[in-house]
Amino acid sequence: MATRPAASWFLVLFFLISVQFGSAGETNITAEPGENITLPCRAAENKPVVVLEWSKPDLGENDHVALYQDDLFDNEGQNPAYKNRVDLQDREMKNGNVSLVLRNVTTDDTGKYECRVVQREVRRRKRSHLKNDPIKTINLDVSAPGKEEEQKKDGGNEEGQRDGEDSTGLIVGLSVLAVLALFAVSGFLLYKKLRRSSQEQKQPPAAEAELQAMNVENHQEPET
Repeated sequence: MATRPAASWFLVLFFLISVQFGSAGETNITAEPGENITLPCRAAENKPVVVLEWSKPDLGENDHVALYQDDLFDNEGQNPAYKNRVDLQDREMKNGNVSLVLRNVTTDDTGKYECRVVQREVRRRKRSHLKNDPIKTINLDVSAPGKEEEQKKDGGNEEGQRDGEDSTGLIVGLSVLAVLALFAVSGFLLYKKLRRSSQEQKQPPAAEAELQAMNVENHQEPET
């Protein structure tokens, strides 16, 4: 009886993992301006792809990058920035290959791209966005050559500057502690000297008189 709850929890965990990672994996791609890149995406092989849509959510309402249906690109409503710059890696989409080729990339192309497909006959209007979850998400980063090295260099300079400031602060702190220690030692020695002098000045009068008498007696010579 105890194994049934454990099995149930295992099934729930497996389902959550499948939803989180199995439906739409993410891939990071870096490129330099002017390059032609491929945004990889693969649909299930057991069903023909009826509609393929690539979109870029951060473009807002006009996020249409590419829409392929009826063996043709539907360019109506396409974002002007991607006009004549996109194509399929394989227009026959063999083995579920629905990867998109993006030509002459620029830094403005940086962002997240989502791949969606429909693999069954459905009644839908043209240019309407697919509402199903993406089967693939691509994070594209287009940056100029040397930019990453400059960022690393700037980061190193800032780190070195921080290390220098920390070292300077440590030296100042140690110097202050040394000065305070010197003052403490000097004060202690001065206190001991003053205390000894005070004790000498506070000797009892009887002791002083006795001492004087002894000195006088020692200076007197005996009569013959």
